[in-house]
Amino acid sequence: MSELQTAPKAMTAAPLSVPLVLVADADHESRTRRARELQARGFRVTIARTAFETIVKASCHMPDLILVDVSLGATDVRETTELLAMCPATAHIPIIRLTPGRRIPARIAGAPRRAAPRC
Repeated sequence: MSELQTAPKAMTAAPLSVPLVLVADADHESRTRRARELQARGFRVTIARTAFETIVKASCHMPDLILVDVSLGATDVRETTELLAMCPATAHIPIIRLTPGRRIPARIAGAPRRAAPRC
């Protein structure tokens, strides 16, 4: 089964109160490993393979965090983060740049915080 077929299932399996992380990575193995690691820790995950796809998915899905691997290309990563920071709809989303092969930082990979119940 392809990633496109499994990604929506993974996104709908967790309640919406669980944080959504957008993983932007051009390398298939790295992208898959990071997505699985985050899902195993209880996060909802969506993936992007290109800088353009990262901008589109960030604008449409409004993730709680964006992890961008430099495998997208240094220029693409810089331009993508600048565009996301300039757009009022996505400016509030934290973006973390990762180097190829680097594991997700422990402060992020910890269990996600649940949203406080609304009264």
